[in-house]
Amino acid sequence: MQKSILQAAILSISLVTMGASPLQAQTQVSLVQAKCVSSGLGTFRQVPLDVAISKAVYTSPFYLGAGTVSAAVTCKIRNDDDRPLFQTLRLGVGMRDNNPNSPPVTVNFYVDGDKTETKTISPGNKELLALDVSKATNVTLEAVCSSQSTYCDRVYFFNTILEPLVATTPPK
Repeated sequence: MQKSILQAAILSISLVTMGASPLQAQTQVSLVQAKCVSSGLGTFRQVPLDVAISKAVYTSPFYLGAGTVSAAVTCKIRNDDDRPLFQTLRLGVGMRDNNPNSPPVTVNFYVDGDKTETKTISPGNKELLALDVSKATNVTLEAVCSSQSTYCDRVYFFNTILEPLVATTPPK
């Protein structure tokens, strides 16, 4: 509970600092600092964990466990004042190396309810993505097991970075 309060305080400070003027936002923010809630049948857990994916170690701040169905998390990344704060969500997703018998998991990425990307993740595989969130209020990450009878291993997310809007200079 204290961790959640601390994360909320950090997000509030980040959003207030960046919210003064979206063009002045210069700081990257982790997606886990946003208000995120489970929005699927399976498991969403915010537990920092070091995992081996594709023969490399990554620190994952959260995972989705689809089981034999699906799991999802939805994160609100914009203040209520309707001013965009972020340009890009960069993240990695993968499945641990140590469960080679797991069926693949389909990971769907949504921006304000519209599916923008789909990746199929198998044990030991990772994908890196950059999603345009410049007009987004919410992002959803959904993991869907490819089997209804065999348990799918968890998918782990890493490098979950929201990049600030970049100031552009209008042509003269």
